[in-house]
Amino acid sequence: MRINIELSCDKEIRLPIHYSHIVQGFLYKNLRDRNYSEFLHQTGFWQGRKQFKLFTFSRLLAPFTLYKNQGLIAFRSPIHLIISSALEPFITDLAETLITSDWGFLGGSVVEAESIAVEKEMRFSDKVQIKMLSPTVAYSTVNLEDNRKRTEYFSPWQARFQEIARSNLLAKYQLLHGEPPAHDEFRIIPNGNQEQRFKAVINYKGTYIVGYNGIYWLEGSPELIKVAYDTGLGSKNSQGFGCFEVMG
Repeated sequence: MRINIELSCDKEIRLPIHYSHIVQGFLYKNLRDRNYSEFLHQTGFWQGRKQFKLFTFSRLLAPFTLYKNQGLIAFRSPIHLIISSALEPFITDLAETLITSDWGFLGGSVVEAESIAVEKEMRFSDKVQIKMLSPTVAYSTVNLEDNRKRTEYFSPWQARFQEIARSNLLAKYQLLHGEPPAHDEFRIIPNGNQEQRFKAVINYKGTYIVGYNGIYWLEGSPELIKVAYDTGLGSKNSQGFGCFEVMG
């Protein structure tokens, strides 16, 4: 299930350039069911050793001005935010809370939800072209000496990215349906050699995460493509990564 929220503010909304944690906090705070919000935030759902929140969201989509020297980005109304989840109660609670509230805080700014559009359910074929609305991420953690760890990030141009993204979707599908999909083929096809152009380095609460924007083809099981659409492509989805729209 997916919604498109239009937010308004009577002045510019100034946020840090790396603001995804602020939007994530905005979503959690606007869930009326506080126990559900706390469960998603702290616990989530487990499939084996992997933890999932089963939702993702876009960047803020609006006219903006970048103030690099101040480390700020200023958005002007109307501001759109797309939120996608395989959990209908999450989307329903969030939408009802926002549409019935007079106002809320996004960072230090007072905002109002002008409208909330529920997007129609998508029917997927075995090949679709997509555009990332927030960067897609794939990573692995390497154990070093002295109990230290190093995180390695991969790009959609690397085979390891493909393996991690596919494994992620298979685990989500198993969690949602209680069984593996009938067909488990899945791959990401980059649209040209634009690896450096699409690369994005995001500071999430002091941790630097490498993700990739841009346009890609997804090919394989329509069931897995739907899971990617609903919950995000790649990892760290609930932190604002892996949300995409279907082109055409």
